[in-house]
Amino acid sequence: MQHNKNIAVTLIEILVTLIIIAILVALALPQFSVMRERSFSKEAKANLKLIDAAEKIYRMEQGFYYPYSSSVSDQQAINANLKIAITEENWGYTISGDNGASYASVAGRTGEGGYLDCEYSMSDATVGEPTPNGSCP
Repeated sequence: MQHNKNIAVTLIEILVTLIIIAILVALALPQFSVMRERSFSKEAKANLKLIDAAEKIYRMEQGFYYPYSSSVSDQQAINANLKIAITEENWGYTISGDNGASYASVAGRTGEGGYLDCEYSMSDATVGEPTPNGSCP
């Protein structure tokens, strides 16, 4: 005697599986966004610390901070003058000088979504971590 069994998946089973997957994605997505923004913030802090270290070296070599008495936001100019390599698309960096006696650097969030009003700042007087301004994670 021969048995022919047709094994098939019903439409209900497929829909239930898709609903379960959609619920799991809905639960995981907000956590992903928060972790992504925290990662971006750590990137900005690390780059500001790099700028701080490069500014100290620049002052030892030149006798004053970069830029002398202006504000620079051109990433290529910052990289070239401070001899660093910041390749960043999520943050824009601006360094302001005060007659070579001090400097202030700011990292401002660029791009789409997330915490676009988030900024971190650091200066020659900052000790430790860069200071957050606005709504930073």
